[in-house]
Amino acid sequence: MATTQKVKISSPKAELAVLRGLLHRDKKIAGTLLGLVDESYFYDTESQEVYHSIMKHRREEGESPTYRLLIEDPSLSQESRDHLKNSTTVVTTILEAKRAAKTLNVFRQRRGMYNIGLNISRAFGAGSTVDLEALMEQTSNAMGVVRSKKTTSTSFLNLGKGTTSKDMVRSILYDDRSEDLIPTGIKAFDDHAGGFARGSLVTIGSTSGGGKSTTTMAMGMKMALRGYKVLMVPLEMTKQEMLMRVMANTAKMDLTKIIKGSLSEEERKYVFKKHMAWEKRVAEKGGSFKIFEPEEDMTIEEIMAATSTYDCDVKIIDYATLLKGADGDDQWRALGQIARYCKINAKTDNCVNILIVQIDESGKIRYSRAMNEHSNNSWIWIATAEAKESGIMTIEQTKSRNSMSYPFKIKIIYKYMRVEDVDDSEFGGQAQAEGESEVVTRGERGGKRMKTTSKLTGQKKEVVNLAADI
Repeated sequence: MATTQKVKISSPKAELAVLRGLLHRDKKIAGTLLGLVDESYFYDTESQEVYHSIMKHRREEGESPTYRLLIEDPSLSQESRDHLKNSTTVVTTILEAKRAAKTLNVFRQRRGMYNIGLNISRAFGAGSTVDLEALMEQTSNAMGVVRSKKTTSTSFLNLGKGTTSKDMVRSILYDDRSEDLIPTGIKAFDDHAGGFARGSLVTIGSTSGGGKSTTTMAMGMKMALRGYKVLMVPLEMTKQEMLMRVMANTAKMDLTKIIKGSLSEEERKYVFKKHMAWEKRVAEKGGSFKIFEPEEDMTIEEIMAATSTYDCDVKIIDYATLLKGADGDDQWRALGQIARYCKINAKTDNCVNILIVQIDESGKIRYSRAMNEHSNNSWIWIATAEAKESGIMTIEQTKSRNSMSYPFKIKIIYKYMRVEDVDDSEFGGQAQAEGESEVVTRGERGGKRMKTTSKLTGQKKEVVNLAADI
């Protein structure tokens, strides 16, 4: 049965517009496109090769290559380089990025419908009988992909007739899945739960002055020391203020002295040496701790788009109510939507998203119960005057999906911006120093344990990278 294609199912010009947008220097524009398209959006062989090259560079370097670097890349075929040279920069705003992706999606859906028609035509033209049930199943699955905004063929798991579960069952039983959990570095939690699961939203909150920012920063630094790529987005502090806190942590130096600039020459040398040593250790493990300081108010969607090129394992937002659009009369609804978006983003990026929140004196998240409902894990604590004096906080897990919910203790050393484990048998006494605790680094879980205790690699316009580049 002959078929004639008259409707356009691809547009090289539209594909090139998106490819150039992926190379845009504005990370919010590139990030928007990265979140909207995948390889199914590109039809031309040359466009596919360029797209795969961009994504490979992102995985290895943490950001998209420049246009000039790409057209001179000898690993790209000459045809693909010539193809890219025919492009111009037409996507210059986030709105244009969304429109360009929408245009490509129309062509992707046309191709999908065209292929469905071809498949049906071939089935009826192949012989005297047609397995209608199998054909309808194939058509139904294909229609689901066409309707989606991205390829969703891996979104369905079929158990029973036509099962697709065998490989996943085998993987669950036999594969090393240690990378599915990211340890927090807090022994009282990790010993039971193993860490936070990838694809999770975690909310962490305390009453005012309870050390929630200190705790999440220190936890992120512990994760980086285990080889994970951590991004912290402080919405009420500058990069310099954050770096001062990190230095106080790495050198066990009084933060106030660093802020006031009252360190002696000997202390300056000591802090520099200890901090650079920490960065070196993080880099050796392949980890990093990035600080992203937005230059303007940003929504959660804009932040995720602007930072998507960094391929993070953990993203920490400090804190939720400071996000653009998180205020107003319907703040409870806005915060619930923020939490929902962060949860979806965590699944899409296979990372852990941590939202810092405020809680009231009764221990409930202010403004929005929905944030707690969307969370996979939620830690809260009430910082009483006594608790602040001792630094020992009792963490309540109001949400603990797929693991046991139980209270545990940490010790916050405010002047050093550190969080340490508390030995319950000596409660109120000493906490084990972070630098002396055993650390299981990324890739070493299930293997040997080793004790762990850098050079500042540069500063970009909005992002400070501590240790290895993401």
